[in-house]
Amino acid sequence: MEKINIAMAWWWTGWHVFPIKSLIQHIYKHPQYFQKIQKIVRFGEKRSLEYQVFQDLKQDHKSLFFQSIISWKYRRETWFSSRIKNIRDMFKFTYWVLQSIHYFKKHKIHILFCKWWYVALPVVFAAKLLHKKIIVHESDVRSWLVNKIASKYADQVFTGFDWVLPKSTTVGQILSDDIINHTSIKNIPQENLLEWQELTPAQKLFYTDPQKTHLLVIWWSQWSKRLYQNLLQSIDENYSIYQNYEIFIILWKENKNLKSEFSKYKNIHTFDFVSQGDMWLLLKHCDISLTRAGTTSLAEQKLFNLKIVMVPIPWTHDQYDNAKFYVKKHGDILLDSKDPNYQKNMSDIFKKYKDFKKKNSKKDIFWEIQSAKDIIIKAILSTKTWHK
Repeated sequence: MEKINIAMAWWWTGWHVFPIKSLIQHIYKHPQYFQKIQKIVRFGEKRSLEYQVFQDLKQDHKSLFFQSIISWKYRRETWFSSRIKNIRDMFKFTYWVLQSIHYFKKHKIHILFCKWWYVALPVVFAAKLLHKKIIVHESDVRSWLVNKIASKYADQVFTGFDWVLPKSTTVGQILSDDIINHTSIKNIPQENLLEWQELTPAQKLFYTDPQKTHLLVIWWSQWSKRLYQNLLQSIDENYSIYQNYEIFIILWKENKNLKSEFSKYKNIHTFDFVSQGDMWLLLKHCDISLTRAGTTSLAEQKLFNLKIVMVPIPWTHDQYDNAKFYVKKHGDILLDSKDPNYQKNMSDIFKKYKDFKKKNSKKDIFWEIQSAKDIIIKAILSTKTWHK
């Protein structure tokens, strides 16, 4: 049986990089999938999160390869500068496509899985010119430019929501298996230091006051520093509201300098970083989240029935559209950082929900996490998809 070589093109922040990691892990977890694969080649940029994540995966799976490429971006800065850069890059784009063609031939790629962002576009054109099969997954409520283009050439298109791209199949989001950790936490008294010290910081935090509403703050590092600062100011000025909560704040590496400021309050617990393995504890035990509006993160939180307060990135259409969808379908809350009354609106929201407790989820979480990945992987491995 001929084995398949797969190219994957996907880039950006953690909640876009980690799903492709999960897809690859899912392949190698199931023999019926990985026995059909010779190699997986991840196209991306070096000195990036996707490179770091892929190198970690490669330690366990030697059939993984990372291929660094130069990529093109359609720019939307000021009228004059963006057009000059776009014209310049269009001349370079031919080289980037030829570069991708070279790597397709070098790795003998059969099929391309394209997810998101500008790094994928030269790879898509290379796959089309070489008559390779293309599969696209679009996670947002409204498609970005790259996937609009890629979907025109794709043999199969999958989406996270209905009616996003023509001739697409809705499968939902690509989520990590790590957020369904079934390990139970024993009621360990703190006096038993040996067992107590074996708990992770996330596990220890759930010995906090169970009567209070649990709030999870889960903004990402990029473009969020001001949000953390505004939240801190809101807490300083309205602590009578926030003292009703147990608050869990993930600062990530770029906001660690705020840790001491938040930690002066006994009911606020900060993390520099939280693994997916610990994230399930936060999702399971928290009632409300204060978050951006990326689809992967929203889907993870909704699996565990959190009431979501969304602060979309203000200069992108996708997060606003995602947030509006969740407001309409789930009754969640859009908190607009462009509103002059943003900080007051935030404190008003948490005053209203200070006694909120979520209902236990009745979803089949395991099925919801597995189903999209199974559908996509089966499409990738189908001989109808990649044989000429």
